[in-house]
Amino acid sequence: MMVNYTTESEKAWYKSPAIVAAVGVSAIALAAFIYPELATQPIVHYRADDNSSSADRYTLQRQTHCQLSSQHYKPGDTAVSIPFADRAVVTKTISIANSLTLMGECQHNGRSITNKQPGTSLVALLERSQSTIQQQHQTNKNPGILTIVANDFEPRQGERAIDFSRVKTLVDDIEKQGVVISFIIPQGQLYENLTNELSSKESVCVLDESKDEDAVRRSMTPCIDAAFTKARKMTPKSN
Repeated sequence: MMVNYTTESEKAWYKSPAIVAAVGVSAIALAAFIYPELATQPIVHYRADDNSSSADRYTLQRQTHCQLSSQHYKPGDTAVSIPFADRAVVTKTISIANSLTLMGECQHNGRSITNKQPGTSLVALLERSQSTIQQQHQTNKNPGILTIVANDFEPRQGERAIDFSRVKTLVDDIEKQGVVISFIIPQGQLYENLTNELSSKESVCVLDESKDEDAVRRSMTPCIDAAFTKARKMTPKSN
């Protein structure tokens, strides 16, 4: 005669109501954590930083711009770096795996390019951004964000002044591509011009130019937060 010596503790775990309940609660908690990440609308972030001679001191501002952006990134996002001076250059396009993907990158806050001629062209930046957005849309139609941190914009050699008519046209075209634009610039004439010329279109924040990290972060946060919030609510372009 065979005797079953199986003890109560050796019974299959799924026969224990307490264990099953605990596993169920854990599964629900995990799903509640993961689902928002999976359900979040992916975006393409075009991060434009002033690399002109006048912005040489902007190491903290460039770093903070990168860090604040990284805090908003979700898996599936794309980050495109566009340093600018008299011209704009796309230096990196990175697919985001998690919120830590770019944190190491944010430590590289020096200037990526230098001026080839005097001036910092807003039109050149917007034209380069527009062409980059069009290229991205060939394979990635997710909504986008263009955040611009600039010391100033001024005419290049041979130009008389900033062509705000051209600026408005470019801004309209970029917005039609499903991209939210934010300018983060110091208080001054450029700030006044942008808020007047582009009223009700863009978010324009006053950039703190100091070396106070908290103050710089506070000055950038409203524009960056608003841009990401708005873009996450948008739907991918159909064409």
